[in-house]
Amino acid sequence: MDTIATVKPNESARFNKKLGVVTHVPHWTGPDGAAWAYEPYVREMRVWAELFSHVEICAPVAEGPMRGNQAPYDRANIIWRPVSYCWSVSRRSQLKRAFQMPGLVQSVNRIIRRSDLVHLRSPGHPGLIGNLLVRLMYRRSITKWAGFFGPYEGERLPSRIDRWLLILSGARHPVLIYGPSERSHLLSFLPALMSTEELAQSRQLSSGRCPPPVWMFLSVGRLEPEKGFDLAIRGLGELRRLRPELDWKYTLIGDGPAADGLREQAMQSGIADRMLFTGALPFNEVQKHYAEAHVAIMPGIVEGWPKIIAEAWAHGAIPVAASAGIVPWILQDKDVGVQFQPTPAGLAKALAELLDDPERIKIMSEKLMPRAEELSLESFKSRLEHVLIEHCGMV
Repeated sequence: MDTIATVKPNESARFNKKLGVVTHVPHWTGPDGAAWAYEPYVREMRVWAELFSHVEICAPVAEGPMRGNQAPYDRANIIWRPVSYCWSVSRRSQLKRAFQMPGLVQSVNRIIRRSDLVHLRSPGHPGLIGNLLVRLMYRRSITKWAGFFGPYEGERLPSRIDRWLLILSGARHPVLIYGPSERSHLLSFLPALMSTEELAQSRQLSSGRCPPPVWMFLSVGRLEPEKGFDLAIRGLGELRRLRPELDWKYTLIGDGPAADGLREQAMQSGIADRMLFTGALPFNEVQKHYAEAHVAIMPGIVEGWPKIIAEAWAHGAIPVAASAGIVPWILQDKDVGVQFQPTPAGLAKALAELLDDPERIKIMSEKLMPRAEELSLESFKSRLEHVLIEHCGMV
């Protein structure tokens, strides 16, 4: 029976309200029969579930077997309402989505009607539909823009429409964005990272980091073309040619459609013998790799709030990130990371200069971990509660 009454309410929730969530994040039915989704997203949704008595999520059914870094919600007051919506990239998929669109609209409409507040995750087709419907239905909403909130080369039309709609909205529809804001309803909001306990664990793990001469480089993320890992591989190939005496290893954690191409790129760049492709790993395993790394490389140029930078901070690893999007804003203090021009030569030059300055590395490493504390899950909950009261009228 399609009713929110099937959810076991959170009796200790801050708000005795029903939260409806509309997201494009694909969901699987896990081995335990529960809904599973991308772990960083799930971590944030658990915080929302601590604040609201009921949480009902409209999200697409994932295609194919479970892959990547997935986790269960593990909260009795969260229920997933599956909807069929194809995400493959092909003309056939576009036609399939056209037939599925009425069902998606109907599902989003039901969620909105049953909710006291609607939380929309953008950019994505479900979020765009939700943003249109809450305005037509005169319902309150709060949107999280989980990406770079600005135009970029190759941005798709639905994303541009969604962003324009959010910019033109008023106080009734606040938007959580990464980076600085010039409008009162666009709220600059840091993401969640780890719990205070996990941050303490990261400090403990990192205390055993081995010193060079073998420099440990790390990248983490979904292996998709827009993540720029091909740039990282070509940049490290350039570094090997530029500074053959440097001894280093590069670990790339994640899976995705670009995996085979990246392995081929590593062969072509002459660094296959120094690379480790781990595939997707659960968060506790990723933590161990961060604790071993001296440098975390973030080559993407269309990231939202790049979590690899914050996770590097938490483990005392130095983030080396492409100077694009909001990275210049995040790393405006030069002691918390290194920026590079997003080219292979730019990355090679930045790494060579950094590794040639051990005193700078020591100073930076000592300042990184405190920067991560404001990104704890506990801080996220406190900041989110404030926004819900001040901007969404929750009592």
